[in-house]
Formats: sequence, structure tokens, C-alpha cells
Amino acid sequence: MNDETILKSANLFFPGDGFRPETLDTAIDNGDIIVDPGKIVNLLQSALHDEAIIEVQFDDLTRVFFCRVLDHPPELEEIESDGVVMLVEPEYTKAEYLSGQDHVVITPVEPSIGNFLICSVNRVLLRLLGSRCAFEFGCFFNQKIRVRGMPILQCSFPLIARQVKGARAYRAKIPREMELLLHVERQGKRENFSSCPIDISVEGMLLVDPFGKYSDLKEEEKIWMELYWPKDRSLRVNARVIHVSQLRDKSGIQYCCGIQFDLATRALARDIEQLVAGVQRRRLRELSDISDEFGVDFNNW
Repeated sequence: MNDETILKSANLFFPGDGFRPETLDTAIDNGDIIVDPGKIVNLLQSALHDEAIIEVQFDDLTRVFFCRVLDHPPELEEIESDGVVMLVEPEYTKAEYLSGQDHVVITPVEPSIGNFLICSVNRVLLRLLGSRCAFEFGCFFNQKIRVRGMPILQCSFPLIARQVKGARAYRAKIPREMELLLHVERQGKRENFSSCPIDISVEGMLLVDPFGKYSDLKEEEKIWMELYWPKDRSLRVNARVIHVSQLRDKSGIQYCCGIQFDLATRALARDIEQLVAGVQRRRLRELSDISDEFGVDFNNW
């Protein structure tokens, strides 16, 4: 990609920065603008292996949608043996298709209205939130397709990406093996419930909504929570529901809700910070295991 194309792409996908040739060169040298396809491949493969939640924005719309990056394995092959036709898995390595730098496939977005809007837009911005920064990828929507029967959205492979430092409070994904549970008490006669958090930050958390599509949780609803984790440790905190939403993954729809903590004292804020730090340490070990298994680099996350 020549300098003129890079400049046009940067101003198309990140118009608020007003890039000029001299400022773009500095941004590339600093790593704030990424045009190296290998680095973009690694970031997208990392998001795929980690099943990370991706924010999505269309054209100049301010509304944010959510998705996950999916794999795109080849279709099963038909092989005939002794007159019997069998479906056989072709030789393929997970996330390998991204190395071809041709396209990226994502789950249908949530809220679902976005799957209608995307047909009338051109630019698609994918935002991956990490511990140190956010990465934004500039794509174009191609088409809706099916991969092994599952409907998905296909976008062009990003020609350019941007690194945004200090984008917002980092939500650390809860490691699969970390035994972190919570009990929620609701006001009035509403049903209390227990759940598992999906991620956590010093400001709040995302948790599984056990009521699923029948949920009666409401935005701005005030709740009381008690978190439990190993070694008989627990933490009590007031909070409020800030959103009730859905996320897609390779298995289907995941129902969840966002919670904002009400940190009334410095001592409580310190306890939350210590809990988040513990989650992040376990999370780094989990990312290291994924890196060893699949050969992706999480160093910049």
C-alpha cells in the first residue's frame, strides 16, 4: 500500500484525527497507526483464539454493536470409500484463513438491528479492547454468508488499524478456570439470582443473565451483590444495571448484563482494585497458554 492510499484510508476510517502526510508518518513510526499486515493478522487471530468481545461501529453512526471474530474453515469434503460417501474434515489450522489477508468473518452483531443496518453501510470499524489500549480495524462490509450452516458477516481484511491508548477502563476477561461467582439480591419482590461474571474492571462487570430471553432486569435497576472467589474470600458491593444485552458466539446467543459498581468508600474501591489485579494476573497466565498453543502474540494487549 503506497503512502497516498495509507493517508486516504487513515482519514476515511479515523476522520477525527485529521491526518496529514507528516503526522501520519509519525503515527506509523510510533505504532499508533498499523499498516503491517502481519501485525493485523496477529491481532485478529489473537481475538479469535481468545473469543474476545469486539465493538462494532458503522460509517458515522455513533451507536455501538458487539460481535466476535469467527473462524472460517473450509467446508467438509465428501470422500467415497467402498461405495459409502463420508464427510471428512479437511486439513486446516484454527484461524489460518486470516493469514491469507483476504477477509475477516464475524458473528451477527448485537443488538440485532445492526444486522439490517450493515446492509446499507460501507465502512465497518472493529474495536478490540486490551489491557493497555484499544485496537481499531478499518474494514468494508462484503456480504452475509454461511459457514457450515451458521449465518455470519464477511468483511474485507483491514488495510489499516489504529492503536488508541488509555481508551477506557480495561475489563479483564475472567479466566475459564477462575472460580469467581456472585450472588445478586434485587429490591422488592423481584427474583434474586446467582451468576458468573464474563469480565470485570475497577468500574463494573459484565455477567451472564441467568434469565436469558425471559429476563426482567432493567437499566438503572439498583442491586446488591456479593462476590465469592477461592480461599473463602468474598466482597459485598452495591451496583446498578447499565445495560441488558446479548452477545453472539460460535455456539449461539449469550445473554448478559452490564453492572456499574457503587464504590461508596476508598476501602471498597481498594478491594475491587485488588480483585481486578488478581483476575488480570490469572488472565495473563491464560493468554500465555493460548500463545504457546497457537503461536499468537499477546504482548501488546
